[in-house]
Amino acid sequence: MRLIAVSFLSQILLLLTVQAQFRVTLIDKGTDKGIEGALVYASSPDGKLLAQDVSDQNGMANLKLSSFPARISTSHIGFQPTLREVEHSGDVVIELDALMHQLEEVVVTGQFEPQSAHQSVYRVRTISSDRIQAVGSTRLQDVLNTELNIRFSQDLALGGSNLSMQGLAGQNVKVLIDGVPMVGRQGTGNEININQININTIERIEIVEGPMSVIYGADALAGVINIITKRPEDDKWNASIRLHEESVGNEYGFQKGIHNESVSLGYSHNSWYASADLTRNFFGGWQGSAEDRDKEWHPKTQWMAGGVTGFRKGDTDIYYRLDYLNENIYNPGIFSGIEAIDQRYITNRFMHQVQASLKISERWKYNGALSYTDFSRKTQTTTVNRNTGDERLAIGPGLQDLTEFDGITFRGTFLFKPVGKISFQSGYDVNIENGSGGRLQDGVSSIQDYALFASAEYKPAEWLSFRPGVRFIKNSAYDAPPAVPTLNVKMQVSEKNDLRLSYGRGFRAPSIRELYFNFFDASHSIEGNPDLEAELSHSYNVAWTSRLIRQDAFTYDLTITGFYNTVDNMIGYGVKPGNAAITTYINIDQYKTKGFTWLNSVRYKSIQASAGFGYTGRYNDLTSGNEGSTEFIWSPEVNTNVTWSWPSIRSSLSLYYKYTGVTPYYVVDADGNTEIDETEDFHWADLSLQKSLFKSFNVSAGVRNLFNVTRINNSAADGGSAHGGGATRPVGYGRSFFFSLTYKI
Repeated sequence: MRLIAVSFLSQILLLLTVQAQFRVTLIDKGTDKGIEGALVYASSPDGKLLAQDVSDQNGMANLKLSSFPARISTSHIGFQPTLREVEHSGDVVIELDALMHQLEEVVVTGQFEPQSAHQSVYRVRTISSDRIQAVGSTRLQDVLNTELNIRFSQDLALGGSNLSMQGLAGQNVKVLIDGVPMVGRQGTGNEININQININTIERIEIVEGPMSVIYGADALAGVINIITKRPEDDKWNASIRLHEESVGNEYGFQKGIHNESVSLGYSHNSWYASADLTRNFFGGWQGSAEDRDKEWHPKTQWMAGGVTGFRKGDTDIYYRLDYLNENIYNPGIFSGIEAIDQRYITNRFMHQVQASLKISERWKYNGALSYTDFSRKTQTTTVNRNTGDERLAIGPGLQDLTEFDGITFRGTFLFKPVGKISFQSGYDVNIENGSGGRLQDGVSSIQDYALFASAEYKPAEWLSFRPGVRFIKNSAYDAPPAVPTLNVKMQVSEKNDLRLSYGRGFRAPSIRELYFNFFDASHSIEGNPDLEAELSHSYNVAWTSRLIRQDAFTYDLTITGFYNTVDNMIGYGVKPGNAAITTYINIDQYKTKGFTWLNSVRYKSIQASAGFGYTGRYNDLTSGNEGSTEFIWSPEVNTNVTWSWPSIRSSLSLYYKYTGVTPYYVVDADGNTEIDETEDFHWADLSLQKSLFKSFNVSAGVRNLFNVTRINNSAADGGSAHGGGATRPVGYGRSFFFSLTYKI
């Protein structure tokens, strides 16, 4: 009987020991308030995890510990991590210091190997996933809309959104996904619609302004936008569900507004990882001033799916990634009698990537990528009966079309680091593009581009770096220069000041679209030009970065950049000789852009703010003989981004603003004369509020297009014949309101 009692008491004591409560309270040292949402975990002296919890709205976390001593660690995105040794049970209060300085950004675009943005010989702008989430958008354009030196133009008929950088059009901006070029409606060698990228899969965006033609090819003259996608973290499950609702102007409903649903799942274990994602993005269009069934902005539905699987251990990382896009744009027509003509533009794109990063030896590393993209764009025209609703395929030339592009990219780089102050990089880059379809003049066309490149980075001193490079090109359609050189220099003038200088020579052969693609509908009259010459360019860039103030509660950074680009045989739109109703592609003997940006970044306690000014000039020698023309025509822009965070309640308020000044541009009249017209200035602003709830929920709500901009006046009465414009140009669909809910595990 005594033995039974002793055994019973022992079990009770053991149970009480196992379930001993240990309460930790986290306090913000600056405000004396509790910190919600911090991860608090206890481990044994040998590192074994014993218990973990997330602090509540009062900053309290409860841990069940069975043994002491223990190590209590904390983790929160807005505060410095801490480690506390405890010898026995009892309540513990831990004060945390707010995290005043951002972690040093690590960049990969154009680098020999990943390194901090501060050390990079290129000036790299980074947009983090936190910024993307704060904007609360379903398309990438809304993230880049308020960036200096980046502008957008809309093609409402086809649902496209084309960008420009440094005053150069999108065919001179390379858009990459994990370092691999995209294929879009215009092939690989022309403008990419960035709104066909799944924003929910983006980890960060790296933007490099200036010539990157040696590493990424000649269409990287103005710069590179590299979209880095998410991958699972080591030894973790992760899953997320996102629901996004947004009005389109004052229109919202089941078949109106924006409805976005996204789900993703990932897992990593023992160096192997895999993830999958699925997104539906529904845009109900916008009626605007359109009549009857017509809409100013056409309805669009996107399905995006993808997945990645790979192996990552030490310096080895090998993976396969698939991205799929299905886009359906609906253009309803107005009834004429009892019939209306409707059009649908249906896009399907499969993008396959196999990438490998290997450490061959202590001095040799290899990075390689093989990508294949299958892209198709289908135009489907139907007639609709008003009385019966019957819909049939329309008969007529050009009413039905299927255009297909497939692109193969095979590239790799070898990094050699001998003993000393110099590193070498060599590589190969093969790009093969094929196009077919009824709108191509010869039915089927193909262009191949083969290149070898090499560069070296020499650091004669800790404060000075040189990176010369050269690219050798063989193009199947055009003769390239014998060599395309670049030179980049970075000087750390002082502890707080860096100077970067760059020069790049460029060569870009015309794309299949520019050479052979014909497109005629109610809004377009465009004809390819097989007699185009290749573009040749020079680009010069300078950037001064100063970390003027570095204090515990206050930092201030200043960056001033300047650029100058000249492009011989610049390819642009012009009137077809002998037929002013048709737009074609022409070579402009010389096109120039120059300008500067001035960007200020401030962080004070929990407030981050930036304000910048840009001024861009353009020159087109077609206007040099016109009366009243000037060498450069200029356009200003101003932007401001402010985020105010409250880490103790896991909330933040963000404002993104940009002013785009009067923008002059060139038009060709019916007589073939080039004139200067202009679009008016406008203001754009987005406001969003973020709040983290409980352990895994995040809520975003806000207002987009605060100034309710829809169209801006255009002094050219016909708007140019290429896109059938008018006296105004589209910018937005009015003030909208959005709400997003994200659940993450």
